[in-house]
Amino acid sequence: MRTSKEGFVFIYEKIKNHPVFKNNSTRKQLPISHQLALTLECLGSVGKFVQNFQVGQGTVIGITRRVIEAINYYESYYIKWPNHNRRREIYQVMKEEGFEGCIGFIDGTTFPLYQKPAWQGEVFFNRKKNYSLNAQILCDCDKNVTAITTGWPGSCADSMVYRNMGLFNNPDRFFDKGQFLLADSAYPLNDHLIPAIWAPAANSHINTDFNFCLAKSRVQNEHAIGILKGQWASLIEMRLQLHGKDDIVQYVNWIKACCILHNMLSQLKDSWAELSEE
Repeated sequence: MRTSKEGFVFIYEKIKNHPVFKNNSTRKQLPISHQLALTLECLGSVGKFVQNFQVGQGTVIGITRRVIEAINYYESYYIKWPNHNRRREIYQVMKEEGFEGCIGFIDGTTFPLYQKPAWQGEVFFNRKKNYSLNAQILCDCDKNVTAITTGWPGSCADSMVYRNMGLFNNPDRFFDKGQFLLADSAYPLNDHLIPAIWAPAANSHINTDFNFCLAKSRVQNEHAIGILKGQWASLIEMRLQLHGKDDIVQYVNWIKACCILHNMLSQLKDSWAELSEE
């Protein structure tokens, strides 16, 4: 369980009154603290099921879904696009790095699946020769996740998923004039996104210097994703079933819960120092 005692208590206090824990059946739920501990163990474990709790697999599934639902209640509180004032703060930080107008970063990542999905398995097969979901993760200069889009098959290109996001199709809702994101060369250049420069143009001296500076700033996003997967290691090999389109929702809920916890614990600076070095 990749959190401190203080972090655990903080999460518990947030979720303990959620109606999902109000049981009207004759079968009592485990104490909420036990359900939370089991769920955090599941979210933070890779390639194995929980071994330290004497409960069956079906019970574990029910518990994790309840706790994830309670955590995801706070999505709009913890995964939120920076408001005007926060964008100005990020703007000032990035101005000092030479990217005046930058308010964040976008990067694609994949969340591997432990087996081929029973539903349309081929479309989840990616260029790294495994089955996965694609995710677009945006973060700020403090490594907080500001937006995430996931649920797309791993075979989808980052640029294609980006073109289906609201910030591409309705940029006025997200950016003030002159504001933009930094990205790698997989993304298209536009008024609100500046990617690294492709070769052969990248080979010129001035463009090489530009790409170096961009990569130095954009590494914040790579670090954020690394911390996310380091703390919530289930994202390294997701062990949910995928038998139909509706099951994608369970994956999305799982991933979003991890991102909410990432931001929630970042406010406490919980476990970040050692994870950022891994």
